[in-house]
Amino acid sequence: MRATWKGSVSFGLVSIPVKMYSATTTKELKFSFLHAKDGGKIRYRRVCEKCNAEVSKDEIVRGYEVSKNEYAVLTDEDFEKIPLKSVKSIEIKQFFDPSELNVIYYGSFYYLAPDKGGEKAYFLLKEAMKATQSMAIGKVGMRGREHLVALKAFDGGLLLAQLHYVDEVRNPAEVPGWGVSVDVSEEELELAKQLVLAMKKPLKLEEYRDEYKEALLKLIEAKLAGKEITIAEEVTAAKSLMDALKGSLEAVKQ
Repeated sequence: MRATWKGSVSFGLVSIPVKMYSATTTKELKFSFLHAKDGGKIRYRRVCEKCNAEVSKDEIVRGYEVSKNEYAVLTDEDFEKIPLKSVKSIEIKQFFDPSELNVIYYGSFYYLAPDKGGEKAYFLLKEAMKATQSMAIGKVGMRGREHLVALKAFDGGLLLAQLHYVDEVRNPAEVPGWGVSVDVSEEELELAKQLVLAMKKPLKLEEYRDEYKEALLKLIEAKLAGKEITIAEEVTAAKSLMDALKGSLEAVKQ
């Protein structure tokens, strides 16, 4: 497994050499775009709008537009020269209670593993956070920007969560229909609560799988075999909300 980032985690005067690895992987089916007329593959090319030449990744640099058509060009070496500790080190700013971090701020997840020589300090930090039921917050410079991150003891190691800054999270009040309040009867609310409680049980994520992907694979197999494809049945809506609640509760009980 290839490390995404290499540096250190520091808290107080303690510095721990670590390596960062992506904690998740995408297993979705990949499709190519084809020309409907002749089946030719559609390709996306990087073309310079000045000379119309196709360019490789090695020939591309990043430019910040300072005025119309005038750019400050930055290379990978320039980014490495940024005078911030976070480029090479995750400096823990504080520890806090996990309940204080709202789920809306979580982004990507990474595993932090100790690099050579950092095993003891890594283990001490993990165990101290676990014993005090604490999380840590800090910053790391990576991929052209400084990310806000949270660390947590997780399954024998340290989990790093890339966080959104406060100003990156949209105000939900801007969403049409958000915070709507309507009148419901006591009976409707009671039935809804009974249905929730009837469906409530310990969460076991391993029981859930990507059924859409499985159905998609069957669809592809059927297409290749020239078989007839069955159309999914539409869900029949109940006549009223009360009927839907009563019917759902009865089905769960059975």
